[in-house]
Amino acid sequence: MAGIVTRVFGVLALVLAGAGTARAAIPGLPTQALCAAETAKAERLYGIPSQLLDAISLVESGRYDPESRAVLAWPWTVMAEGEGRYFPSKAEAVAEVKKLKARGVKNIDVGCMQVNLMYHGSAFSSLEEAFEPVTNVGYAARFLKGLYGSTSHWPTAASYYHSQTPHLAAVYRAKLMKVWNGGGSRDAIASLSPVGPQRPQLQPTVGPRPSLSQQVDQAREAWRENRASAQAEARRIADAYRQARMVEYQMRRARMVELRQALR
Repeated sequence: MAGIVTRVFGVLALVLAGAGTARAAIPGLPTQALCAAETAKAERLYGIPSQLLDAISLVESGRYDPESRAVLAWPWTVMAEGEGRYFPSKAEAVAEVKKLKARGVKNIDVGCMQVNLMYHGSAFSSLEEAFEPVTNVGYAARFLKGLYGSTSHWPTAASYYHSQTPHLAAVYRAKLMKVWNGGGSRDAIASLSPVGPQRPQLQPTVGPRPSLSQQVDQAREAWRENRASAQAEARRIADAYRQARMVEYQMRRARMVELRQALR
């Protein structure tokens, strides 16, 4: 079963990875603004409702930023063994993942969007690329868009980004909707001091946020333009996601059996 899932996610990575290699951090942007810059661009590029991807990044890798006095997504974040770790540099975050892997830890989430390396690691050419905001956020955006294709409902797709287990998805969705409805990180990012001589422009989607029904209608209309290939991609994503969760469940069951046998 594990071999099948590995092959499935290998194909999925090729479908979702997209062209190009990781780019360096955007000049002039403070580190705590990098995730917001990339989520704003990805929302426009993939037709994702304004600030939804940003809100997911805040839930996934957000931490309190003293300068803006707000929670902002941090690109050099590592989650493993139930513990979140925030590092001052990408090099330190990469080094931590290597240490975890050397200890046999496989279930590791990284970057702005906390992409899981056990299931999605093959989407990146290296650990360094997995942490780069442009590639980390880009992959997450394509994954979310595929989940929307199989659900036709953005809040449901966003909750499935975390888990398709009903109670876990429900808890995540409630938290995410509060963050999204609160406006995301746009105002906090605007208050940051620029690194260079000029304040960089994040160019978030301008104008009032449309209602949820308008967002769904607009995204659905855009999706219909390429419906056949999009639905096929969405099915592959959903099937791979379900299989990955099944493997995770089976691994937990196997560990429980081993523990019981050891205690006999």
